Amino acid sequence: MNECLRVEGVVKRFPVGSRGLFDRIMRRKRKWLTAVDDVSFSVGRGETLALLGESGSGKTTLGRLIVGLDKPDAGRILLEGSEVKSVRESREQRGKLQMVFQDPSSSLDPYLSVEDCVAEPLSVEDLSRDEIHVRVEESLRLVGLDPSLSRRRSGELSGGQKQRVAIARAIISEPKVIVLDEPTTSIDVTLQAQILNLLVDLQRLKGYTYVLITHDPSVARFLSDRVAVMYLGKILEIGPTRQVLNSPRHPYTQALLASTPTIGGGPPKPVAGEPPSLINPPQGCRYEPRCPYAFDVCREKHPPLVHLQGGDVACYLFAEKAETLRGGGH
Repeated sequence: MNECLRVEGVVKRFPVGSRGLFDRIMRRKRKWLTAVDDVSFSVGRGETLALLGESGSGKTTLGRLIVGLDKPDAGRILLEGSEVKSVRESREQRGKLQMVFQDPSSSLDPYLSVEDCVAEPLSVEDLSRDEIHVRVEESLRLVGLDPSLSRRRSGELSGGQKQRVAIARAIISEPKVIVLDEPTTSIDVTLQAQILNLLVDLQRLKGYTYVLITHDPSVARFLSDRVAVMYLGKILEIGPTRQVLNSPRHPYTQALLASTPTIGGGPPKPVAGEPPSLINPPQGCRYEPRCPYAFDVCREKHPPLVHLQGGDVACYLFAEKAETLRGGGH
């Protein structure tokens, strides 16, 4: 794999609530929420990796870390071998990493013209107004919009048009990596296939590397080459899309897929139990309180990702099999 992006041992925590005078006098420890917990993976040039999971899995926080909107508390993120810094620290990297946010109505200023919205990533480049105008028109054409829309306010556009404008803004700086945060959830179901096909076409044309954030296995199946299943800040399974979605190994992946409606399939089965607290996660495997196969070791320590044929899985059910594949079995 010709590597473009590498995530190494990344951790991100957020303080919970305010710590008042009484808390300080009583020396109460501050509570922290661990949104991303020791996550590692790499993505090749022109590849799409899907981060698949329920709400609260940490996938959007991880996406923000990748593009430099937030800084990790531990670990590092590398773009083509160079460590990613925050957008405030590195003007040079800013254009190479872009993000299409979940709700274009929130990420686009409704009072700005479409041209000003799309041109925003070019603010770090030394370009004339005419050069910017040409780049904006080119980006609008690439996403299937008439360049004449550039003079309209973004708030006047339909939901599908806003999403295309958001994509045009992401590609105008010719980025290396684009994070796609639930790119179809905020638009009408009749337009979702159009947006997905557009993203495929742009990747084929420009060779973009995508990190797709989604809760929908069908979107991951359509757009991604590999899938990383996230749960409570951890990656529980990662591998080729077909392997993970057709023959899931981790009990959580199996439950997540069973909870998703499919055409011609049986009725969906909700994932059993309630997710544990992110403030006080389980000591062992994050999924252990909901897992029907949990045994003693699962309650003691979170399992590492072990390599199997066709992918990696963090589950003690497969630890012995992984050891056998490494040549340690008898």
